[in-house]
Amino acid sequence: MTKWRKAIWDILKNSKKPLCAEEIYKINGFKPNLSTIYRALNYLEKKNIISSVSFENSTKYFFPKERHIHFLYCIKCGNIEVFNECTAKEIKMKIEKQFDYQILDHVFYFKGICKKCREEE
Repeated sequence: MTKWRKAIWDILKNSKKPLCAEEIYKINGFKPNLSTIYRALNYLEKKNIISSVSFENSTKYFFPKERHIHFLYCIKCGNIEVFNECTAKEIKMKIEKQFDYQILDHVFYFKGICKKCREEE
């Protein structure tokens, strides 16, 4: 693992929410360049160390694969909140049985408008 991959991994591991490449770039003091960050994220994702999710703006947000989290995404400001409650186990078993399918992972998020954005309207 190169020093930049490790630095990016450490940033993601210590973040409470998923981060996009630009956020990682800012957190790491605007180094290395963005293309290196994108290559490192691509490598870490291909090696199954991190996962990504895209919301309405199509920006990819990255988080450690080891962490099982779910998201609230504000469609107005793009804020991401994380919650850990998961009821997918029951749904997973039902779908696996109904479709004879082995589910390996899932991404779960709600889209809406956060309190701050609602108050500003």
